[in-house]
Amino acid sequence: MKDYKYLASRDKEQPQGNSPEMKTMKYIARPAWLNQWWQIGIMLLMPFVLILAILKGNQYFSPDNLRVVYVVCAGVFVYLIAVVIYRRYSWAYTIDSDTIESREGIIARKVKSIRIRDLRNINVNQTLFQRIVGLGDVEFSSAGGSGIEVTFLGVDDPLTVKALAQRMQGKSPGD
Repeated sequence: MKDYKYLASRDKEQPQGNSPEMKTMKYIARPAWLNQWWQIGIMLLMPFVLILAILKGNQYFSPDNLRVVYVVCAGVFVYLIAVVIYRRYSWAYTIDSDTIESREGIIARKVKSIRIRDLRNINVNQTLFQRIVGLGDVEFSSAGGSGIEVTFLGVDDPLTVKALAQRMQGKSPGD
């Protein structure tokens, strides 16, 4: 089985139609690191705040309050590391010849899926920052549902993901 990790269209020659290659093509992704840029930025800022508190903290805080500043800096740092790692490794997205699926969770699991043949609409949402760095959210809805049923959050090259889903459905990207 061919695995096109992260960007299914990096190969110049994509299988078309209902060929055997098309039936075995699979897209597997996780949210991009850059999609969590502000959490990572604050996380990287915390050691500098801690160092600043160690060097200059006695001038502005009492010893008891300075300990609170240390604990808060360390707590925010550890919390942000946990959130970033959880989001990156507990969310997984797949598109194969039969289904589009979003999985979330490590202990408890939340799985949302749509059959390719029931796919009705594909939306791509990008903020300004996401457009600059090539990320975006891809939303899928089915003919039987009333709204967005599966969302791929913060994936690399979302327009390629949309085009892949359309190819798997049997449509050309321009349709």
